[in-house]
Amino acid sequence: MAPGYRLGVDVGGTFTDICVITPNGRSVRAKVPTNTSDQSIGVHEGVQKARKILKDEYGWEGKFEYIHHGTTTGTNAILEGKGAKAGLIVTKGHKDILTFRRSQIPGGLGAWINYVQPEPVVPLERTVEAAERITIGGEVFRELDEKAFRESLQDLKRQGPEAIAVSLLNSFSNNIHENKIREILLDEFGPDVEVVTSTDVLPEIQEYERTVTTTANAIVKPVVKRYMQNLQKKLAADTDIIRILKSDGDLTSVDIAGDLPVNILMSGPAGGVKGVSHLVAKNTTFKNLITLDMGGTSTDCALLSGSDVIIRRETNVGSLTVKAPSVDVRTVGAGGGSIAMYNDFTKQLRVGPESSGATPGPAAYGKGGTQATVTDANLVLGYLPSKLLGGAFQLDVAAAGKAVESIANQMGMEVSAAAEGIIDLVNETMHGALRLVSVEQGFDPRDFALVAFGGAGPLHANAIGKLLGAWPVIVPPSPGILCAQGDATTKMSHEQSCTYIKLFSEITTEDLAVSLGKLKDGCMKTMNDALANDNAELKILYQSDMRYKGQAMTLTVDFSEEDLKDTQGLLENLRAKFGKMHEHQFGFSHDTAELETMRMRAKVIDASEEVSIHAIEEAKDSTPPEDAIVMKQQISYEGKKVEATFWDRAKIMKAGIKISGPAVITEMDSNTLILPGYVGEIDSMGNILIWPAEKKTENKKVHTKESAEQLIKEQPLISTLISSALGSIRREMDTLMLRCAMSPAIREQQDEFNVITNTRGQMLVGQFGSFITQFLRGWKGTIEEGDIFVTNDVYQIDGAVSHLNDVIVLLPIHYEHQLIGWAANFGHLTDVQGKVPGSMSINATTIFEDGLQIPICKLYDKGVYNEALASLFYRNSRQPEWFQSDLVALVAACKTASSRVVELCDRYGLELYEAATDNLLAQNRVAIKKIIDEKIGTEKSSFTDFIDDDGHGVGPYAISCSMQKVGDKLVFDWDGTSPQSNTSMNFYLSITMFKMFIGYYLLAVYDPHCVVNDGFHDLIDIKIPQGTILRPVRPAALSCRTHLLGRVMDVMQALFGQRNPAYRCAAGFSDSPHLFYSGFKPNGEWFLLYQIGFGGVPARPIGDGPDCHCLFPAIKSIPTENIELYFPLILEANEALPDSGGPGYFRGGNAQRTLYRFLSEGEVSIHDERWLIKPWGVNGGSPGSRSRKLLYRKNSYETETQEQNTELLQSKQDHVHVLPGDVLEWITWGGGGLGDPLTRPASIVAAEVHRKLVTVSGAASNYGVVVRPADFSVNEGATAELRLKMREERKKTGWTEESSYDRGGSMKTVLESAEKETGLKAPRPQWERDPYGPHVGLDYVKEWYGKMREGGVGSWDF
Repeated sequence: MAPGYRLGVDVGGTFTDICVITPNGRSVRAKVPTNTSDQSIGVHEGVQKARKILKDEYGWEGKFEYIHHGTTTGTNAILEGKGAKAGLIVTKGHKDILTFRRSQIPGGLGAWINYVQPEPVVPLERTVEAAERITIGGEVFRELDEKAFRESLQDLKRQGPEAIAVSLLNSFSNNIHENKIREILLDEFGPDVEVVTSTDVLPEIQEYERTVTTTANAIVKPVVKRYMQNLQKKLAADTDIIRILKSDGDLTSVDIAGDLPVNILMSGPAGGVKGVSHLVAKNTTFKNLITLDMGGTSTDCALLSGSDVIIRRETNVGSLTVKAPSVDVRTVGAGGGSIAMYNDFTKQLRVGPESSGATPGPAAYGKGGTQATVTDANLVLGYLPSKLLGGAFQLDVAAAGKAVESIANQMGMEVSAAAEGIIDLVNETMHGALRLVSVEQGFDPRDFALVAFGGAGPLHANAIGKLLGAWPVIVPPSPGILCAQGDATTKMSHEQSCTYIKLFSEITTEDLAVSLGKLKDGCMKTMNDALANDNAELKILYQSDMRYKGQAMTLTVDFSEEDLKDTQGLLENLRAKFGKMHEHQFGFSHDTAELETMRMRAKVIDASEEVSIHAIEEAKDSTPPEDAIVMKQQISYEGKKVEATFWDRAKIMKAGIKISGPAVITEMDSNTLILPGYVGEIDSMGNILIWPAEKKTENKKVHTKESAEQLIKEQPLISTLISSALGSIRREMDTLMLRCAMSPAIREQQDEFNVITNTRGQMLVGQFGSFITQFLRGWKGTIEEGDIFVTNDVYQIDGAVSHLNDVIVLLPIHYEHQLIGWAANFGHLTDVQGKVPGSMSINATTIFEDGLQIPICKLYDKGVYNEALASLFYRNSRQPEWFQSDLVALVAACKTASSRVVELCDRYGLELYEAATDNLLAQNRVAIKKIIDEKIGTEKSSFTDFIDDDGHGVGPYAISCSMQKVGDKLVFDWDGTSPQSNTSMNFYLSITMFKMFIGYYLLAVYDPHCVVNDGFHDLIDIKIPQGTILRPVRPAALSCRTHLLGRVMDVMQALFGQRNPAYRCAAGFSDSPHLFYSGFKPNGEWFLLYQIGFGGVPARPIGDGPDCHCLFPAIKSIPTENIELYFPLILEANEALPDSGGPGYFRGGNAQRTLYRFLSEGEVSIHDERWLIKPWGVNGGSPGSRSRKLLYRKNSYETETQEQNTELLQSKQDHVHVLPGDVLEWITWGGGGLGDPLTRPASIVAAEVHRKLVTVSGAASNYGVVVRPADFSVNEGATAELRLKMREERKKTGWTEESSYDRGGSMKTVLESAEKETGLKAPRPQWERDPYGPHVGLDYVKEWYGKMREGGVGSWDF
């Protein structure tokens, strides 16, 4: 049958775009305003406008063969909080799953001070716990208590949900309880409430990801269903077939889209990439493509390899990440409306991520916007015509100039120079994003062509192509509505997946074929029904998500029906494909390592004939017609004015026509800039192909040191651009580490940190300071090109790493055989030998018992790999495969950084690179100096915090520090700190690292976006007495230094808080306490679990501390189901403990309560803190709660025999022998409160009672708020009376709000009441016994012991 008229429609925030493909392959396009109240209205108007064009040009008035539609209805419902009112059912003990969000605080050190926690998709007050439990293997461990569950639904009933999501632990293995709960909910709530179970939406492992995906589906399902019904009514006369674009770029039916709307959340970006795939990859010779879709607020980047769109298994919508297949699009906050900001403290220009939005929009829009944006800069430079949208939209040139002039005046430069700087900086941001997209897939962007679309993309494409070295730059016709064309040309597909967690050695091809056959049959039926054709031509594709055993990241391996039929060779074929993919992406593969599958998937695709696009007419010659010239005007480029010709694209649409730059090709929805020295050629499909005019190396000006420094003074934005590039390089290093490493501390908890330095070892970008200066002091040998060093020797490298688990790789960067800097990366390796599995024993008394010491040595000597040395490392680890993968990842990250820095030097020249990085160091120095001079003051601050004990009954240990400005320097003196311990809790504090902590904290408030470097280090003076727990003498043990690392952060924030209210926070969860569980499974397989605990973040000047998070950047929790998959235990609870956060006007974060039920005999090491001295509250806020650990033996938990079988564990304890049925309850500590708790709004307290974060009694005793348990309302009269009474009683105690620190009593009273309040005996003072060890002869140690023996604990004044 001959094709008809086929229509694609894409809805954007401002416009709805229409593209019709005619029967002869021509394209007809239309654009109408989006109706934001009901997108179907704008769709209908767009269809009618297209109809009018088709009638006028083709005389056609029939029905469209189909209408394919990309909609943002579901996306907007999430972003704007307009989804359905939903409830959530979870397994008892796991109610906080959506609030925790894997317990991660994004950003760098100090980011927690400003972190605003996103609201959960479904709030806690509408979350109901079901008493039930399924094991990871699918067995019913605890039957569903139906009676109790029905009773627990009454409060949710009162709230009237429109939809309810059900997501139970391990339901992917057995959905019996989810199905039963669905029946109960339908019975209790009736048919009008949508019930969505996780096994219907995402039957896959990882509970947070599955739950958030299910709840997202639930809240948008009613909204999307209503929209689909409206759409069908409005378009009934226009077509019989409506299909909806999914996030993976394929189509689905209206009914399936309504049932699984989570799969259509990113249909907009997917449409554009599919449009590129069809128009460019399938109709030109360019198959490997990187796409750049730049709109008003952001830019989407994607990669096509061999014309295939790359799919990832997650979709990002705002702060929400759901597991749904989508085109692998990465978004950065860089668009036409991105706002340019200049920070006077750091002298840094920043563009985005803040955007002017549609209202008021850029200043050029004339709607009241005054801040300079990317669009304003483009207009000032002359790159845009004064009218857009075919002359319908007049731009305000004067307003744009005024906005950019404001930035220029702040920076002391010409307006055009400031505008070029804004454009260069946003281009650098997009360049970094495009590189990251390619690097993540293991590709070099120089092997790809760049395709630019969206309203703003073609204006920046030439410059970004130049940065990437990606040619040609391709601009499709009507790039602003390419998404609609993608909609019109794509096809239907349907996929189904199942969890298939098996070791490769356990798989039989027969079992695999049965599982895949069921998936295939389901897909085939769905597709035949959707296409209304039982004989439809269909293509079947199979996929296996695979990984090396223990790896976090999976690779998706495609295979065909033919592969499946090859029963003899199937598994080896899959192994070979996986190995090839792994080698390509990560540079290595393990031929003999055990593989495991996680999921199997069948996908059925419409295999009907592709929609054909008609080629355009060929030109007689390459000269463009004169009447295509719109105008000529001056534009600014590289600081010079040049005349550019503006061309009407519609009049140059013949294949072979060439346009030489400088030029701007205008059309209704976009403008394409061709730079001087480049030429654009029209190809047979109407694309503009931009190439360098001549294939020659660009001549760069050769600078001397002096001329480079002068240029940086004249053009300071060069430094900002290089800083942005260095930040991108660092992100590439992180990406490689997190994808390649196998140690859980790296791959899940992201305990890895990198640095790039100059030749002097000064950090240019990083987070934990430079490791290079200490390395250079410790290394006495040669440094040659091709060398790569490795070490973990804390003492030799002066604390650059702080315990033996942190293995560091250091690589000298050479440019034209000259040393120009260093790249280094360390990561926490799970096991490096030592007394206990995990290498962190509190019983270690010397560094020799901590584990394997690696003195500085060359892993690569002039490029030659020392395999024997590496083999020695692996042999001395209990996890040799993990050690090997981690080491490979560290090397790969450093090599990547080196090559990228060399590229920077190629681009700018070495002298300019070095002058710019010196300037960046100087800028940081100026910024920190200004903060010190203006915000800190000259008054001396002093603070002492404590480690409760050393795991052997000795303590507390004091960490004392004073801070005072002396001359130009800020001096930190750790005098008063306790001498080193004879256990492994010592922390060899790197002075370089501590200075970096200071820099991050100071800038966290005044410029959190600033790239911190080492430039300010001479302004900070650190004094740490030798022989203390912060500067131990070798061979003191160090493996458990984590508590002191956290406490150093607490002390630092307290010192700054005394000087400036902007930093005044309470104390909280700054440590990373840990649990190790190891042993042999019944089958003889050895296991080792390493898990970090989380707790209450302190209350901060901006608000409450998050519950069950951690101050350290990027660390996140391991999914419960992942733990249960690999280790013989059940996590019965993982929840916030109510009332554990310190009360205040701002509440401290609640502690975490975790219940481990052990299923196999083994050994536990568990170390934490704050069991004795509470995390302080500040300014009238109360302290957070203490930590506690209980072990319930002999299956006694929650039985009559529980009490007599309960053991109270010490704060730090190794070699805890556990047996099947033993249960460990681990309660971490809460964050302190800030401000008077009696002034906290009563409505907030009542809401937190409803959310089970505060109890009814806690609301009354801690906040003076009387809450009615029946409906969680506030009893206003009783509250006023109680608060008045509490204020009167408080006056008698001398309570004060100003700058007070509340730790729950004096040191004397804390120690005296310790056993009564905690059950543990108070630790004995360190000075009761004479010191023993290599530090005893030091004067400081002698004086400290003498002072403390005289003054006792009274010397520590709270």
